[in-house]
Amino acid sequence: MNNKSPALTKFHEVLLEYILPCGLIIVLTGMFWIGERSYYHKAFYAFLAIPTLISLIIAPATIQKTAKTGIFLAFMAFSFYTMLSIAWSGTDDSTTSLLKRPLYISMLFFCTSLIALNSHERLEKILLLCIGLATISALISIIYYLSYDTASRLPGYRALYNPLLTSHVYGMFTAMAAALLFISRGKSLLAVLFALTCLSALLLLTGSRTPLLALTLTFAWLTLLYRSRRAAAILACTTAVGILIIALYPENITSRGLSYRPEIWHQAWLQITERPWLGYGYEHSMIFWITGVDYAFADPHNMELAILFSGGVIGLTLWLTLYVTALLFSWRNRTDHLTAMASAALVFGFAAGLTEGNAFMSRPKEHWFLIWIPFALLAASWALKLEQKTLKKIERSSGILKSTAKK
Repeated sequence: MNNKSPALTKFHEVLLEYILPCGLIIVLTGMFWIGERSYYHKAFYAFLAIPTLISLIIAPATIQKTAKTGIFLAFMAFSFYTMLSIAWSGTDDSTTSLLKRPLYISMLFFCTSLIALNSHERLEKILLLCIGLATISALISIIYYLSYDTASRLPGYRALYNPLLTSHVYGMFTAMAAALLFISRGKSLLAVLFALTCLSALLLLTGSRTPLLALTLTFAWLTLLYRSRRAAAILACTTAVGILIIALYPENITSRGLSYRPEIWHQAWLQITERPWLGYGYEHSMIFWITGVDYAFADPHNMELAILFSGGVIGLTLWLTLYVTALLFSWRNRTDHLTAMASAALVFGFAAGLTEGNAFMSRPKEHWFLIWIPFALLAASWALKLEQKTLKKIERSSGILKSTAKK
């Protein structure tokens, strides 16, 4: 930046201080207030992707700083193989359009890293603000649903229209609020409890069982991270609440049975065994017929099976490497608040993906809240840790040189 003109330097500061944070807020909360799905995509391009690209052109050093993180490297390896698999997928979709998808996700990674490297506190404040906005949106949605909506399950409003997909978006914020429950103190704890109550209530009203399983594993992960009396008490309370809900509303759990999940998984597995190593390729059509059902399923309802179907054993290995890398980093840096929130969201997303999903690499949509947003936040935290280590080394070297000069 020292060789740049003052005007360009000022413009880059505006990007970092205002435009990119606003862009991230829009992406995190846009589905609550943007009416059309197409508008959400356009908002992502206009307020996050393009400004991030401009910022990287002005200051390309961030690319190297982000690329040094194990999470981003694992993402690149998985993306490269997934895009390579288009060669044998036989998809009718435009190859150019498919190749853009890792680029969109990369912009999300770089955006969070740029914000974190500029101000770690600002990125945390953005997440807290978005949790607050999600809570307000959840409260308004609950009131509207109970007062006016006649649907049996809360579908979601504005850009959200499906109970399960709605639970993905609100579920990520619920997981982050759960992390704050373990680390908040004083008056802030009351705000966290309020947020967690509103968000959890909305998840219950969607009637989806996937977020209930995911939240259970999220609380178990957080208890493992903190291993304190408070963590044990929180786990005991949430377990008691879960048992109470099952006792009072058992039909919410049992009324729809297993929703053909075992049968769909079996049919998916039979097709996977025919091409186990390389899979069928990215965006190859998925068609699973179930006995007794007069329509085909186009989704294995399991993210890992979807990846195994598309990328084979190689693709699944790269995918799981991405998660192992992220969780190991989260474990080693569990005292960091940003890492705790992001890791809780990551565990929630992984658990939710065990019973739903196949859109593991898409344009911005609900599945990003399960996968790529948590990964991007963890990569940003990693980039920040590396930057802090570098600065400490420089300070030590500087101190040694000064002491040597004095002698």
